[in-house]
Amino acid sequence: MLTDPVYIAGASVIPSDLVRAAARICADSGVGRPVASVLINAHSAKLRRESPAYARLLADTARCVNLPDGASITYAARLLGYGDIGRCPGPDLMEAICTRAAVEKLPVFLLGGSEGVAHALADALRSRHAGLIVAGTATPPFGEWPEEESHRLVEAVKDSGARILFMGVSAPKQEIWAYEHLDELQMPIVCVGAAFDFGTGRKSRAPEWMRRVGLEWVHRLFSEPGRMWKRYLVGNTLFIWDVIRYGRRPAPLPDRHT
Repeated sequence: MLTDPVYIAGASVIPSDLVRAAARICADSGVGRPVASVLINAHSAKLRRESPAYARLLADTARCVNLPDGASITYAARLLGYGDIGRCPGPDLMEAICTRAAVEKLPVFLLGGSEGVAHALADALRSRHAGLIVAGTATPPFGEWPEEESHRLVEAVKDSGARILFMGVSAPKQEIWAYEHLDELQMPIVCVGAAFDFGTGRKSRAPEWMRRVGLEWVHRLFSEPGRMWKRYLVGNTLFIWDVIRYGRRPAPLPDRHT
């Protein structure tokens, strides 16, 4: 199973590979344990600065399992002396969980994406994982979700009979929403972001060799330069700075009033 957390760039990260992470999430589903799976990458350093709520949930290791996503995390882990901590990229984690959920008959729910994406993803996942039960899908509106919309989404997930919720919404919105509604939903919530688009082919993933050597970010940068250049330039710079200044220590939490 998963091991104790390590600290990289001030954030706690649970060393894990796809097989162990999927097994843990499905085990939590079997006993109705509400926990949010958060994927940590270099961009998390920027998000933590911008959102105190995101920073606080990352530190709650009882209710959030922070998994290594980007290659930058694994490289930094080696630099800090942790060795190989594994990787759990969102698209691959979603597929690994669905493989296991299909065997164990654990229904899943898909929440996120633009119009039609969640429905298309449901069809794609069923075709790739024989026996997978997709209990329901929901496409929330862009922008902030009012309280009544959040209530509607929670009820839709609960009424569906799902045992695992996948969220394909931008960060940190998906993580904050998942964290705030864990007690209501009483199930694992896996925040996979753009995996919904990759899983339906609406966005192309980097070739396998690029993913294997940690260059998937290069593919994303050239695929969406207008959106991704600032993320990588700013996010990677802040991440490197945090690796240097925090070492193997946690970053201080923001004030509760911020």
